[in-house]
Amino acid sequence: MNTLTYILRRLVLTVPLLIGITLIAFAIARAVPGDPVTANLGQKAMSDPKIVAAFRAEWGLDKPAYEQYVIYVTKLLQGDLGRSIKSRRPVLDDLRAYLPATIELATASIVFGVISGVLFGVLSAVRRNSWLDQVVRFFSLIGVSVPVFWLALVLLFIFYARLRWAAGPGRLDAGLKPPTRLTGFFTLDALMTGNWTVFVNALRHLVLPAIVLGSYTTGLIARVTRSSMLEVLGQGYVRTAQAKGLRERTVVLRHALRNALIPVVTVIGFSYGGLLAGAVLTESIFAWPGIGQYAFRASTSLDFPAIMGVSLLIAFIFVVTNLIVDVLYFVLDPRLRSA
Repeated sequence: MNTLTYILRRLVLTVPLLIGITLIAFAIARAVPGDPVTANLGQKAMSDPKIVAAFRAEWGLDKPAYEQYVIYVTKLLQGDLGRSIKSRRPVLDDLRAYLPATIELATASIVFGVISGVLFGVLSAVRRNSWLDQVVRFFSLIGVSVPVFWLALVLLFIFYARLRWAAGPGRLDAGLKPPTRLTGFFTLDALMTGNWTVFVNALRHLVLPAIVLGSYTTGLIARVTRSSMLEVLGQGYVRTAQAKGLRERTVVLRHALRNALIPVVTVIGFSYGGLLAGAVLTESIFAWPGIGQYAFRASTSLDFPAIMGVSLLIAFIFVVTNLIVDVLYFVLDPRLRSA
């Protein structure tokens, strides 16, 4: 089976999956306790039955649930995610405005997590039972155990409030104008327009939340990489390479690491999907205007169109991430291609 055929088969299978996700997301959104009328209208307006009836009619809340779902799916097939009750803007426009900030933060976090996690995992496996191995295992355990919100508050207090080494919450310093919007990523837009002041400032604001958000990923990848490397290093072909007198670096990087990375790819893929889904607590603590904050505001105001839009976006992210992981498995593992 070639790679293109494999990808096409996976794409076909995602269609019924996405349809099922719309139904589940719709049912969950409607099952949330509370009334969007109460959440979005003031006390005075609630006392007027005409205003309440007009509100329900405007947002289709006066129709049966099955009819609301049919209308929503029909609009969805036309590329319309509806209009947010809270912002009064199309949900698609809101997602386009908030998503770049989350992608920028998630990408920085996963890059930090992958580089540090793979490096520490390989060193820990190669120097098994040494002091270095013990240190890596200890900090990996800390990384996957410490609550992200607690770590964010501690690092903000130490490196921002006390030492003044890191920038504060937000994507830029107060009073600094954002760069010309080309992609929505402040660092990339500033770099492309040659605005070095904004680039440096945006990068400084990105470092601390990226480290906080990537700490769990670092610990998880380091543990999986170490376990996988220990298994591969015990294989016969690795011992044969060592017996031939090849340098340790060559044996580790060329013969062991590629096979050891196969299970790590799954961890990386789903970790990145989780980061893109929006880290509500991290984005709230660092005042980062991403999907996490948008989802939180939508849920607290029972903004059904926005909740559905975020749910579908998150589901789509995980479907795409899962597809990419499967394709990478197919490329890395020759046994799948011959099956």
